[in-house]
Amino acid sequence: MNTAAFNSTTATTATALVLLLLAGCSSLHDERYSWCQAQDCRPAPVVTQAPKPVPPQPVPRPAPRRVTLSADALFAFDRSGPADILPRGRIELDRLAQQLRAEGVEVQSLVITGHADRLGSAAYNEQLALRRAATVRDYLQGAGLAMPMQVRSMGEREPVTTGCKGTARSPALVACLQPDRRVVVDILGQAPGQ
Repeated sequence: MNTAAFNSTTATTATALVLLLLAGCSSLHDERYSWCQAQDCRPAPVVTQAPKPVPPQPVPRPAPRRVTLSADALFAFDRSGPADILPRGRIELDRLAQQLRAEGVEVQSLVITGHADRLGSAAYNEQLALRRAATVRDYLQGAGLAMPMQVRSMGEREPVTTGCKGTARSPALVACLQPDRRVVVDILGQAPGQ
C-alpha cells in the first residue's frame, strides 16, 4: 500500500473514531461508555439576562377644568340666596350638573369660588361671594351630585376687568364691572378606570 493511501485510510479511521467518541458522550447514562463518565459532556447552560423591568408610567391626570358662571346670569344684582337664582341661572346650573354626570370623566371634587366686584365694602363683598358659592353648591347637590364640594370666596380680590373708572355706583360702572361678579367651578377628576 502506498503512503498516500495509508494516510487517507488512517485519516478516515481517525475521523470515524472521533465521531464514535462524540456519539458516546451524548448519553452519560449509557453504561457501555464508561470512558465518558469522567467528562462532563452536557452542553453549557445558556445564560440570558432577564429583561429590565419597565418602570410604570405615571397615569396622566386630566387638568382641572374650569367653568365660569356669570353672577349676573345666576342671581339678581346684589342677591345670593336660592330664591334669588334667575331662570337663566337655573338653566346654566342644570346644564353643568348634567355635564358633571356625563361619562368620560369621574369627577372627584369641585371647588366653587365666589367673586364680587369692588362696589361696596371688602367685608360685604367677601360674604356676598361666599353666599353665592354656597348657593351654587347647594343647587348642584340638590341636582344629585354627591362628590365633595369645597366653597371659597375671593371677594373683590381677583378682578378681571380693567379700565372701569369711578367708585360711585352708577349704571355705567355696574355694567363695566359685570365680569368681576362671577362664580368659578373648578372640576377635579380623572379618566374612568384609573
